[in-house]
Amino acid sequence: MSPSDPRAILPGLDALLDEVRAAARASDASARLPQRFSARLRRLGFGRMRLPVEEGGLGASVTELIETVATVAAADASLAQSWRTHVIATERHLVSPAGPARERWLRRIADGAMIAGGWTEADGSAGRFTTRLTRTDGGLVLTGHKGYSTGSAYADWLEYSAVDDGGELVIAAVRSDAPGLSIVDDWDGFGQRATASGTTVLADVPVDPLDVGPFSAQQPGTAGWQQLVLLAVLAGIAEGAREKARELIVHVERAHGAAPFAALEEYGRISASAEAAHASLACATGLVGTAQDALLARPGRSGAHAENAEALAYDAETAVFRAQLAIVAQAVDAGDRLMALPVALGRAADADRLRRLFGLDRFWRDARTVSTHNAVALKARMIADRELHGIGTVATAEERAALREERLATDAAERALVAVRLGGSLPAELAADRALLAEAGARLADRDVALVVGDGTAFDAATAAALLIDALPAAWLVVETGGAPGHPYDFARRLASLEQLSGGRFAWALRGGADARTREHVRVAQQLWRSWPRESIAADGTAAHFAETALIRRVGADGEYRVAGPLNVPSSPQQLPVFAVDEGEAALDDPHSYVDLVVRGTPDGDEWRLPGAAPGSPAVVRVQETGTAAGLLRIADGLRRAAAGPPRTLRQRLGLPVPAFDELPGAGPRFVGDVPEAS
Repeated sequence: MSPSDPRAILPGLDALLDEVRAAARASDASARLPQRFSARLRRLGFGRMRLPVEEGGLGASVTELIETVATVAAADASLAQSWRTHVIATERHLVSPAGPARERWLRRIADGAMIAGGWTEADGSAGRFTTRLTRTDGGLVLTGHKGYSTGSAYADWLEYSAVDDGGELVIAAVRSDAPGLSIVDDWDGFGQRATASGTTVLADVPVDPLDVGPFSAQQPGTAGWQQLVLLAVLAGIAEGAREKARELIVHVERAHGAAPFAALEEYGRISASAEAAHASLACATGLVGTAQDALLARPGRSGAHAENAEALAYDAETAVFRAQLAIVAQAVDAGDRLMALPVALGRAADADRLRRLFGLDRFWRDARTVSTHNAVALKARMIADRELHGIGTVATAEERAALREERLATDAAERALVAVRLGGSLPAELAADRALLAEAGARLADRDVALVVGDGTAFDAATAAALLIDALPAAWLVVETGGAPGHPYDFARRLASLEQLSGGRFAWALRGGADARTREHVRVAQQLWRSWPRESIAADGTAAHFAETALIRRVGADGEYRVAGPLNVPSSPQQLPVFAVDEGEAALDDPHSYVDLVVRGTPDGDEWRLPGAAPGSPAVVRVQETGTAAGLLRIADGLRRAAAGPPRTLRQRLGLPVPAFDELPGAGPRFVGDVPEAS
């Protein structure tokens, strides 16, 4: 028995759960748990597991607690879920600041009190609280109606969310036998029937001011805790389904011999779902435990994670949301397959009797009921918002949508790369004046900028760009040409060489339109850039050959430019140079070539955007222009600093995928034969 096994922490739990399991069908049918089950769990110490030993608890870890919840749920999921509010409230009180309120609540819990209550208004309103905490001549009173009062019929203390006279949201606690408090047994769900999740009526219920606290007192990661307990219940349901499937198969095999293969397959899938649910639960629980330990170690305490406790809690909460998507599917699958098992056992005519005899439908109903408690689709969207947009827990869909648009706009502005076109004779001036080039290099060394050199300068564009590589090792570089720049093989070789020298920091911008000849030039050059994949080169000096020749391809161009290939330079560190073309040149984006970005002229300068982007979409690159050294230095001073980290390719900087496009019809292996040839 492992130290985290619930049976090691709560001696006597096995005996209790045997009784719970035997009574589960009757509890489900009557929609009521025997009070003695909750009472015995209290006496075993379940409610005080997480309290430190010195404060009257058992000193259990979060993992040990959640394992226990799942173990109880395997016997009766309603009994486990009825303690959900108690678990969450205990964790809140544990991490609350030291003081009389914390001491009072921990003493109550240590003495065996169970906490339940209600947060949802009975009218079903979400994010709006109508229950009121009002000050009268006789003191504070609580008035309202709460739905989903899970566990309240079994508890000693009940906590409710309410709005006070000042409009502040608070948590108010009262004893379950307080005058004016009525718990209505009207929960009619088709699963989890014995959770006592009915309505609570609060009619001027007196409240001790000492038992009122701010709603904001909930610890970071509360939403994760709220879901984690339900996931433990679901994992327990899946385990209970596995146990019941085993029981059913053994029963049928005693009467009819070995089970058919179809039944064995169903059992195996139920078992896999149960095991996967438990594994997902354990992973999320471990992160929640680390976060909770950190919260306990915040100021006034000590601990290795105290400094980043809230960040850990946020990450743990997100992990719980991910686990929800997995565990819901696994528990529901286990319940579905359990219901189908009698037919798989070859007992189709007897299936209904076997389902009733073994109470199989309870697991199916309970799994589906718990899984709808918090919408999976909503959690999936929350995960996406957190990971993609950095949006945390927000009350309404409208707020989330507004934050999403705001974040997208902010991210687009931060990601946009500024490019500076070096016009006129500026490239020649930089090449002729080494001191000027060195000064420009120093001013641009830590700036996030691309430099654009065109073929309208005194140099060929690629040659002009080559002059800048050494002096500006951190800058991105763009070769801009107006039409087809010479023979495609020669151009492809020169740009590929610059890509190797710079570490994949180049783009080619084709401006001024593209006729049929230019389009073929583009197609051939791009085919050549991938004809000798860099991954074919042997990185191990002991290899028998310089390159794996099976990966090297002929391009087979046989149009106006007849090029066999391959190129004599390996492909770029970014696989393919970034390629931009004037907006409207859609013909260049054919099956045998690619376009990464389109150039759109604006009154404020050229902007490079993704092909097919919606009107008003953010620019990926914004181009400024200067023809003087003074202008370049002035622009340099206004540029933002480059992000720290290892060198990146231009594709990585712009967030562009490596294009996929087809080979030309005449393409094929450059080297043929069974034995690799050194090239």
